[in-house]
Amino acid sequence: MLIIQDHFRKNRDEPVSPRRSVRHVNWPDFNIRPISEEWMYFGRDPAYKTATANAAYVWRDSSPVDRHGPMPRRFAERRCELKGSGLALPANAPLWAATDPYRIWAEADAATAETGDPTAVSAWHVVMQIPTPIRRNNWRWLVEGFIQTELVVKGAAVAWAIHSLEGDGSQNDWIISPHAHLIVTALHWRHEKRHGQRHPFWIASWAQQKRMEFAWRRRCVSARDFARLL
Repeated sequence: MLIIQDHFRKNRDEPVSPRRSVRHVNWPDFNIRPISEEWMYFGRDPAYKTATANAAYVWRDSSPVDRHGPMPRRFAERRCELKGSGLALPANAPLWAATDPYRIWAEADAATAETGDPTAVSAWHVVMQIPTPIRRNNWRWLVEGFIQTELVVKGAAVAWAIHSLEGDGSQNDWIISPHAHLIVTALHWRHEKRHGQRHPFWIASWAQQKRMEFAWRRRCVSARDFARLL
């Protein structure tokens, strides 16, 4: 068959490869907020201005005291939302860090207060949505694996917690949808000459934060696909 000019006219506007349908993907929410005295997040003032208060909030613990005073009683009153929590540390972390879970955060708060700069960041508060197709008994595995791979292996200390509150028991009925909180050290926290200085190896730049977000997306997609096979 000979190719004539009519064939060119007919096929000129056809795509080289077949068109693929565009599918909307509901990526899990992921955001990172700096913890300091005067950060602003889309025009909002911080709810809690110290790393200690943020750790107590995610752990639903009213017992700590920071430089602003005791924690609100409502922290402990909301413990029904707490589905898992912990303090993730590198394998070679000093014993004091494991035996006193608030010491890292109190020292970070003290270091930023000494700078006299109200915008100095003591830690980062990460909030990550857990997709509802992922089973509840896999939430802890999902979150702890992410923390270990993306943060702890680089030397970070992380206070983490999983929050959720189910509704009347019907499918996907949540009063508080499943999500995880991470309080991540922004400073050198070991007792060495760099103690209290800004740490550059995790969440220190926009690019690092975006890499973390994409890593969480990949982990959630893998876990969700695995759950469908069960």
